[in-house]
Amino acid sequence: MSQYPYGPHSAHGPGTPGDPWAAGRTPPTTPDLRLLLKLTVASFALSVLGSLIGYAASSEQLAAAPGVPFLGTGFVLASAVLGIGFTAGLYALVYFPLREQRQWAWILGIVFASLAVLGTLANLVLSLVVPGVQTGMQPLLLLPAVLKTVVDVAWLVVAARPGVRAALR
Repeated sequence: MSQYPYGPHSAHGPGTPGDPWAAGRTPPTTPDLRLLLKLTVASFALSVLGSLIGYAASSEQLAAAPGVPFLGTGFVLASAVLGIGFTAGLYALVYFPLREQRQWAWILGIVFASLAVLGTLANLVLSLVVPGVQTGMQPLLLLPAVLKTVVDVAWLVVAARPGVRAALR
């Protein structure tokens, strides 16, 4: 197997006559990479859905909590918007460079997906083991969290496929 999986290279470097990947061309996108990009978008959508459900649930809980000063719906809404904006930035940090077939985005995506899966599992275990702790895993939030975990695990599985690595540079 060649050291250069994307095409022939000579001692003169890329750009020599006959080099199909010269002049900034990228290797072809594989079906596995396209699936990984779709899973990235699905994970983001489920994250936003979970945030919106969490916003609705937290507004009602904060307003009904006795002895807790309610900061107002505007504060909770601003927190939700900032949270979704931060999340969108992190997903964009993975999606767009991954679409451009950058290997560092693939590594960053693996780190983020792993942290998301571990965080959700830890949150679930904490909510089951410690009965008095409110961890944000209300029944309404459980479905998007489980679906997002499934998508993130699928992301990790697809990211490990050889077809993804073959498309990265």
